[in-house]
Amino acid sequence: MLDLIKEQARSVLSVVASTQENLIFAEARLEDEFIDKLIGVCGYIETRLTRSEVEGIRQSFGFTSVVVFDAKTKKRLITAGAPINIPERIFVQNEPISFEYIDFGNKRLMRFVYVLAQRIYQIELPADEIQEFRTEFGINKIMNMIAVNPMVVYLVLQDEKGILFATPNVQTISRIEDDPALVQVMEQRTETSRIEEFNEHNVLELARPFVVEDDMVGIFRIGISLENYNHHVRRTEGQLIILFLILFGAGFILFLLFMNYQSYANIKELFDRTLGAIEDGVLLVNKKKIIGGTNKMFCSLSAFDENMLVGNRYCTVFPDDPFDVNKVMEEGKKIADEKLLFGKDIQYDTYPFSDKKQRVAGTITILHDVSKIREFEKEREEAERLVFLGNLVANFAHEIKNPLNGLSIATQRLVREFPSADEEYARITKGLKKEIDALNKIVNDFLVLARPKMREKIPFRVSTVLKEVKELVGHQLREYDIKMDFNIKTDAEVLGSADDLRRALLNIFLNAIDAVTGVEDRPREIRVSMSKSDGGVVMVIADNGVGMDREETERVFSPYFTTKKSGTGLGLYIAQKIIRDHRGKIKIDSQKNKGTVFEITFVP
Repeated sequence: MLDLIKEQARSVLSVVASTQENLIFAEARLEDEFIDKLIGVCGYIETRLTRSEVEGIRQSFGFTSVVVFDAKTKKRLITAGAPINIPERIFVQNEPISFEYIDFGNKRLMRFVYVLAQRIYQIELPADEIQEFRTEFGINKIMNMIAVNPMVVYLVLQDEKGILFATPNVQTISRIEDDPALVQVMEQRTETSRIEEFNEHNVLELARPFVVEDDMVGIFRIGISLENYNHHVRRTEGQLIILFLILFGAGFILFLLFMNYQSYANIKELFDRTLGAIEDGVLLVNKKKIIGGTNKMFCSLSAFDENMLVGNRYCTVFPDDPFDVNKVMEEGKKIADEKLLFGKDIQYDTYPFSDKKQRVAGTITILHDVSKIREFEKEREEAERLVFLGNLVANFAHEIKNPLNGLSIATQRLVREFPSADEEYARITKGLKKEIDALNKIVNDFLVLARPKMREKIPFRVSTVLKEVKELVGHQLREYDIKMDFNIKTDAEVLGSADDLRRALLNIFLNAIDAVTGVEDRPREIRVSMSKSDGGVVMVIADNGVGMDREETERVFSPYFTTKKSGTGLGLYIAQKIIRDHRGKIKIDSQKNKGTVFEITFVP
């Protein structure tokens, strides 16, 4: 029985170590995203080095202070906000980038220093997001969760200097250098177990090295209660009840549950008592492939009622085996994967658990909804792409705009001052003017991409803009015999630029018109509506045009992607950007040869 307890303690330590390693990487990644954002801000300031511009950036991003120095003279060029202090070391640092965390009053701040060309930038900003990450997902939260388990006496992570993290009941514990067994664990990176005395009680202690990327961080020590060990051995040989619950949220979920109960009633009681409030879905399947238990979160994620799950065959409820239960039972190994399930991005881990003869007695599956994380990653990638495009197109547009204006003026003078009856001359000058106008439209599209977000936002009504766009496309509707059903049941007032939103909606209308002009076997129709929903006001622009396949639909908002022969691939990309600037969301659904539906939601 001690061997089984050791095995379960070993499993818990594996989960805790893996979770802590993921936490280290996750926090580093979060810091990298902050640094990338601040580097982009410094690059932007470099092109607009005025106090008013810097102050505006400071306020927009919520920075505490921004200071720009001359790298050679150490002289302040611009100061926005009130810096806490200016460390002398920023003028002699070897690396171009450095950051540190500082405490000011009851606030935690980040000080970021960036050496760019002949200038040094120091930005001080609140570290609230990183602090919240540590509070919400830190190792201390895991320690506290483990501490409520009556069988776990303590859990400690320590290095040669002392305790790094520990459950609240640990005040002092033997140092590594004073304990030969722990010294051996550090030096040989091996695991050890022993019976130790803790608070006048014997516990089974398992010590394991904690290694991250081949660097020795410290030792994890877990103490398991032996208070009822002899009592259990005398009363029921082979009866083993070990439950360890490890749950971790925000992108990194690892959970291990070992359980060997004699009846379904015991399993149901265990789930009701310990898993009812868990924030991740849990599904238990026994060796007969009968669903033995689940929790509220699993029912919420899957939209199944508990009565439809518990007591039914797993293969009947889930014929496609989405959680790899059959494979885990056959191979006896854990499987972790991420899939689109129940309309959400779901990460799951399916573990086997064994009976006292080490035979697979069933599986336990842990589900975590990572839809918001994936959405955040996509938005972050989009933001990075916008920064790159902004820098690129600003230079491109300004380089092209001046000679393009010169060509346009020259062409107008040719037609006005040197008229000719020659048809070839007229055709060439007309074509030249048309191409110049096309180039000018492309440059203007680029300038929209490069333009920063609007600073002054004015309230206006969306229905008014919709009606104006309808008037603008009225000629095309009549020319191509297109019927438009215009049904506005409600209205929304948003803050922003009516001209920008008009441009965005016009792009979508023109795309719809272009799509239906290719239809010959049915009446050409465009349907426009606006109504209330739970999340705000929803605008729908639908057509029965040629539609798109799945690959085209997924790429439709990407810059430079177009299905038109003469398109630039920027229209819908710009429309999406403008709608987001107005706190809106845009979605698309399209089927080949059936039509396309744009759904735009404005949040109040």
